[in-house]
Amino acid sequence: MIERLRNLRDEDLHVALVLVLTLGTGAVDAVSYFSLDHVFTANMSGNMALLGIGIANGLGTVTGNIYAFGGFVVGSILVGRFMHDHKGPFLRTALEALIVQLAIFVALAGVLGAVDIADHSGWRYGVCFVLAAAMGIQTGVARHMSVKDVNTTVATMTLHDLAAASRLAGGDSVRWKRRAGVVVALLAGAAIGIGLDNTVSWGGLAFTCLTTVGVIAAVIAVQRREPTID
Repeated sequence: MIERLRNLRDEDLHVALVLVLTLGTGAVDAVSYFSLDHVFTANMSGNMALLGIGIANGLGTVTGNIYAFGGFVVGSILVGRFMHDHKGPFLRTALEALIVQLAIFVALAGVLGAVDIADHSGWRYGVCFVLAAAMGIQTGVARHMSVKDVNTTVATMTLHDLAAASRLAGGDSVRWKRRAGVVVALLAGAAIGIGLDNTVSWGGLAFTCLTTVGVIAAVIAVQRREPTID
């Protein structure tokens, strides 16, 4: 009974952490879409659709998307290697990966504040690549948390499950709160991110830095209370 309660508590913690990361994801994609020439750096489904359009209309129109695709793959490979090589408690490994991601976010926010990337394609493509790599790292952390119905970058299946499993569809509405939380977090994150980005060029990414800091702080607090938590 105690073990079941602990597993429930751990799952709830993971849900909360992933939802906060999802909030930051919404801000990242809103900023990248509007500030980086219609590039998605987190949602690779949308990015690949844009790449397909570019293949038909000319790859010169989707150069940033190509860099983002490559960056996401590189980030995913790196975090996959990192996760496989670290054998300690999962949250400790996730913490180290998120600290790396945070460092990338802070550096990119500085670049956005110092450089007008709209007039410098080299900087813009570099930001696309590195920001997508950071989101690849986050996706790897979220995947290893294995939270059912919660994905930090794509809400399509989550939205489908929310509707298909609802009482209106004859379902049991199991886990509807976390499913709805994903949709709301992405919407809210995008709205906040673009609102801040319209105020200052680095505002949206700074908000994502804050969400990542919040998750890191929560993980550190849990580790201090229960060093053996996994």
